[in-house]
Amino acid sequence: MMTQNGGFQSFFPSNGKGNLHRSNTYMPPNPYQNQAFPPQQPYAPPQQPYAPPQQSFAPPQPSPFQRTNTYMPPPPQMYPPQQPQYQPPPPQYQPPPPQYQPPPPQYQPPPPQNPLQRSHTFMPAPAYPNPPAPYQNPPPMNLPQPQPQPQPLPQPQPLTGSFYRSNTYRPPMPVASPLPPLTDFNPERDCQILRDAVHGVGTNEKAIIDIIVNRNVAQRAEIRRCYKSCFGKDLIARLKEDTSGNFKQVIAGMFMTPAEYDAYCLYKAMKGLGTDDGVLIEIIGTRTNEQLAAIKDVFEKEYKGTLEKWVIGDTSGNYKNLLVALLQCGRSTNPNPDPNMCQADAQALYKAGEGRWGTDEPTFIKIFAKRSAAELSMINDCYCRLRGKGLLNAIDKEFSGNIKKLLQTIVGGLLDPPGYFAKRIREAVKGLGTNDAKLARVIISRSEIDLGFIKQAYQRIYQRDMLHDVRSDTSGFYRDILTGLISRV
Repeated sequence: MMTQNGGFQSFFPSNGKGNLHRSNTYMPPNPYQNQAFPPQQPYAPPQQPYAPPQQSFAPPQPSPFQRTNTYMPPPPQMYPPQQPQYQPPPPQYQPPPPQYQPPPPQYQPPPPQNPLQRSHTFMPAPAYPNPPAPYQNPPPMNLPQPQPQPQPLPQPQPLTGSFYRSNTYRPPMPVASPLPPLTDFNPERDCQILRDAVHGVGTNEKAIIDIIVNRNVAQRAEIRRCYKSCFGKDLIARLKEDTSGNFKQVIAGMFMTPAEYDAYCLYKAMKGLGTDDGVLIEIIGTRTNEQLAAIKDVFEKEYKGTLEKWVIGDTSGNYKNLLVALLQCGRSTNPNPDPNMCQADAQALYKAGEGRWGTDEPTFIKIFAKRSAAELSMINDCYCRLRGKGLLNAIDKEFSGNIKKLLQTIVGGLLDPPGYFAKRIREAVKGLGTNDAKLARVIISRSEIDLGFIKQAYQRIYQRDMLHDVRSDTSGFYRDILTGLISRV
């Protein structure tokens, strides 16, 4: 059945899926089923009679797609003029070959030969009427061999370089400050002034600063003993009650002996979690045998355990081994070094460091922990002649970390103490902020040893005034007591 849209509709039922069943053979319905013939249209003759085509007088034109047997050349000017073909440029000028020919090499005479040395090429002997006897080697000559004479080594020169640039220096012995003389010193009067300064409401910091700055270490120790015998209290504990901050730490350090203060700094550096290795390196690496022995006694007396046990527990590796070796107080005090021994030590240090793959740390530890300042100075000179650079460059190349800093401190602390401590003060005040612990520790510990030489080395190395830099980076009574200690030397 035909639908309105031109399709056909099936009379078969659906398969249940929405589709119609298609039959194999489709027969469309015949609209003329009941008629014998379909209706015919009547014949209509054409309206115009047929006219045959007329003969044309124009010659036949060939088809563009039909080939002709006769070639017809194109008329002139049909195509644009063609450009002449490419002609290669004429060859460029080639200079003629040089006429000069170098002369042949002149005859060079052969180098002189040793007549006693046999030639590799065999030369037949000339014909003689009486041939000579066969050649025999002459008997060996026992000539005395020249013995190498040891070259005399010059005296040790001052350590130079970019790390320490001050001249040779021998630290003076600690002596009492000339302010005031011992004859005018009255410890009981000073004790009364200090008690009045902290008694009652408020604190007279200027009176405390005046006594500390104008007394030496022996006089301050006598004042501390007298105060306890007079008032039954420890002076340091009493002063800490009425002061605070960095000012309190400086006051407490100034009333301690040098051994007590160093032991106290080492205890604070290793107490609790973590370790301040800079304090261990500065104190253990720069103190003499006598100073280290006194520090060990005070540490064992004031704190639980020995200093060596504390160091072993807070350090490790070769850094620990070098610290323990220094604490044995076995450094030589010989002021007249042996040149042969120093030259042998310089060669041993080269073979243990730059002369091999890796580093033999025990060799460095043994030499740096046992040799005196004069011996290390001569070893440094021998190493300079051997390698063209000093021990500091070798240490910088072969080591790293804390052991490198400790070895550099030993070299600087023994050969140039003012230059080393001037560098420490500069590190404390340089840049943003101030390392008050380092600054106060250096000034307190060197105030009666070589603080005046440190001030001169600071001016010579950095072209700056140490007093001005310290005053600019501190404030309050803390500044007053530090600048007072620097100004009096």
